[in-house]
Amino acid sequence: MDNQLIKQVTRRRFLKIMAMAGATAAIDWHSIDAMAGSMSGKDKYPVVVIGAGLGGLISAAYLSRNGFPVTLIEKHDRPGGYATAFDRASGKYSFEVSLHATVAENAMPQKILSELGLWENLKTVDVPEFCRVVHPDFDLLLPARNPEAFINLLSETFPGEKEGIRGFIQDMVTVQAEMRGQIGKDPVMDKLEKLSLADWMAMHVHDPQLKSVLSVLWGYYGLPPSRMNALYFAIATGEYIVHGGQYYKTRSQELSDTLMEMVAEYGGETLMQTEATRIGIDKGRVAWVEDDGGRRYPAKAVIANANTPDILTKLLPKDSMPADYRQRMEAFSPSLSSCVVWLGLNRELRGRIKGYEIVVTENSDPETEYENIVAGNFNDMGLGVTLYDNLFKGYSRPGTSTMSIMTLCGYDPWRKYESDYLAGKKSAYSRAKKEMADFFVKKIERRLIPGLRDMIEVMEAATPLTNRYYTGNPQGAIYGFSRPLEQLTALDVRSPLKGLYMAGAWTHGGGYTPVMMAGRQAAEALLADWKQKG
Repeated sequence: MDNQLIKQVTRRRFLKIMAMAGATAAIDWHSIDAMAGSMSGKDKYPVVVIGAGLGGLISAAYLSRNGFPVTLIEKHDRPGGYATAFDRASGKYSFEVSLHATVAENAMPQKILSELGLWENLKTVDVPEFCRVVHPDFDLLLPARNPEAFINLLSETFPGEKEGIRGFIQDMVTVQAEMRGQIGKDPVMDKLEKLSLADWMAMHVHDPQLKSVLSVLWGYYGLPPSRMNALYFAIATGEYIVHGGQYYKTRSQELSDTLMEMVAEYGGETLMQTEATRIGIDKGRVAWVEDDGGRRYPAKAVIANANTPDILTKLLPKDSMPADYRQRMEAFSPSLSSCVVWLGLNRELRGRIKGYEIVVTENSDPETEYENIVAGNFNDMGLGVTLYDNLFKGYSRPGTSTMSIMTLCGYDPWRKYESDYLAGKKSAYSRAKKEMADFFVKKIERRLIPGLRDMIEVMEAATPLTNRYYTGNPQGAIYGFSRPLEQLTALDVRSPLKGLYMAGAWTHGGGYTPVMMAGRQAAEALLADWKQKG
């Protein structure tokens, strides 16, 4: 890349910011097959991968494909972490756990999956639009893959802000061009890296409602505009506006299953419903992993696709990591969690309600909404509605529909139920969860889908405690560590302990692309270290 682009930022920091946002041009690319091809003795270099989220699956797929004995350990009964699905009503309804949209085609996921030889085995469908914003004062269906139409629609709604709207969207278009090497005399990336999203918007527009629309997907990244890096937002959101997003058919579970099948195909051992409980150390490096049944698996290397706090406090022996590293990790806090309601409906909504990804907003600005989310004040926060059947015909069975309603959520409002929940005493918690679900349905029935309650055949709900139970993540975090401006960059996949590598949201941030990149980089780092040692 042009040195002018990074004149006030170290290359390492700059590339990590881009990597966290999923930029295709973000990392120096070295073929893992080429790196591993000339290495001998791989069959005597066992690797244990802890956790079958996308990061762990990607690492395991690369290494098993290249001849390493891989043992993949996962405590759940299926792979994927948040990239999974579940069935209800004897399989009549299949609910997507997390995926709404991701930039996969002509981006880093396609590059990684193509390198693994899996891209052609998977199917994606284009998300039809950027999103629909349903506000008390307006209703906007914002297009994807058409920045000019995006600008024109917002300009019609906010005619006094035309110039600023064009300037803001053009910045994102320019960032996409710069990512692909088209760098001018005054790079926009260099400017945005130093700003918050709030600062950047203030340079272009003034209307508070317009700012709320421009930053409407801030929830995808877990931080409000005042705490979010402008470059990070411009890279990630700009890709949706310029290039559009995709969805893995028919559910994200297909992506996770395909990766695990590859690990098994190349001789890797995949252990579901098995929890890693200890990482053993011998002579200053990892030596084995023990599971909850007391079985030990020898390991020359361990790739941990588990949350960093548990790795440091539960899996590793005390004081096995340097004090400064532990202190650095303790300075981070878990990201926000989420509350989700999934609905199986007894009629078809495809084409009857416009929009696929719909944000039903209130009058509050994103900063106030963030405070409400942290406090669990559902009355004054927006809700995201995903009408999956508007993606493609046949998403649900004939005569039915599948949808979700969600919001980010802090952990503290649910902490009072934690002890009883973990002890299996869920009466009070279940009442609170049902109240939440009923509130969500009532609001969406009033604002978006009249008669919704009468259509419901199946309703399932999840809270931060649900997320904690299934993933083990502290406070049910969905993005790993929270990454405000001062802690933005990705963490190194290499740990200070020899042979231990980290892969997942806790190093690179949440989202499908960052965790897949973390998995690839962990495998690449392992190979590079082994080659250097040899």
